[in-house]
Amino acid sequence: MKAIFINHCHPKINHVCGVRAGRFAEIMAVRGHKIMLLTQTLADKNDSFPPPELERRLAAHDWQRPFQLSCLPSGDFDAIQARQGALPAGRQQLAVLWSFIKHGGMFPDWQTGVVPYISGLARAFRPDVVWGTFGNTDTWRLCQLLASQANCPWIGDLKDNWQAFIPRGLQTLLAGRFKDTAGMTVFSSTHYDQADTVFPNIMKTVLYSGVDMETSATGPADGFQLMLTGSIYDQDALVSLTRAVDEWSHARPEKNVIFRYAGNDGEIFKACAEGTSFSSRIEGFLGHAELHHLQSAAAANLYIYNPRCLLHYKALELIAQGRPVIAFPGETPEVKSLASNAGAVFFACDGKEPVMQALDMIADTPTPPVRPDRLRDFTWERRTKVLESVLEHAVSQVRQQS
Repeated sequence: MKAIFINHCHPKINHVCGVRAGRFAEIMAVRGHKIMLLTQTLADKNDSFPPPELERRLAAHDWQRPFQLSCLPSGDFDAIQARQGALPAGRQQLAVLWSFIKHGGMFPDWQTGVVPYISGLARAFRPDVVWGTFGNTDTWRLCQLLASQANCPWIGDLKDNWQAFIPRGLQTLLAGRFKDTAGMTVFSSTHYDQADTVFPNIMKTVLYSGVDMETSATGPADGFQLMLTGSIYDQDALVSLTRAVDEWSHARPEKNVIFRYAGNDGEIFKACAEGTSFSSRIEGFLGHAELHHLQSAAAANLYIYNPRCLLHYKALELIAQGRPVIAFPGETPEVKSLASNAGAVFFACDGKEPVMQALDMIADTPTPPVRPDRLRDFTWERRTKVLESVLEHAVSQVRQQS
């Protein structure tokens, strides 16, 4: 196939929003497909090129890897200030409403940057299918424009919470604008259930993101190391969690608890860790290899569960690490089932006592070794086969009708 993947976030951005589309594009290219990944440019690096250069660059590209097309945002819109919360309250609401109704999303500047490339893509690349990740509705609007000009189907990918990202009064209106999609991939079964209420007549397939299965040659860690990863979301939840760890550390001083945090909310973690009986370490935002090294050496990996996320990608990553996982203050039945099927030691704790009991079990019971066969379905290669099947089905349906 020749396919264009559209995702707002560049694959090299230091954020999880760039991972899913970027890794699927890489594996699809390895599997022999011609894949273009269309994104916005990085904030600190303009790797775009003028539209007239497109055809020449396509002809010279090595298709064993995706063709990266980065588009620089363009134009002056109230939506830009609205995204930053820089407008007065009344004008802020009007700017959001107008941007969704007029432009179909909150990133009209990105759409403006992409539009000059669309006719050239349709003519010179001639995609068989377009797949775009929500994220934002601007991505799906661009999918529609490109698929229309290329006369090919497009597939919507619902990786985020529609009800959390779209203003309540616009959810049904905007959903109706995308009923022409030839199918939909969804990030989890929870996303599937939500999508069924918003997009009832569209065929959907659960497409979990994959996990890079790396092995770290780590020796014994100093002390009893706990590793908290990712966004905090709810400071009260972190306060409760750190109090539980503090009480357990105080009761088990021989364990020499070292509680690390990796993510962008280091100041919040620092405030919550003050005056506790454990040693705290703030790692900041880490690259994948360094983060993986610390996680694989931890006695347990922890994260703050946020129900608005529907499914945390870091839950999949941590389950695949093979170390015990503590989710606080709870988790969905779906994630518990994924952990069980993988043979993971997983605790969904909703209070202080469950956290302390989990730490007792982790400290006193050796963690069983990971069975690679039970983690096979977590790999990007296995997940990509699901996406490949969805896209091939959409292409074959069009060919049968023509």
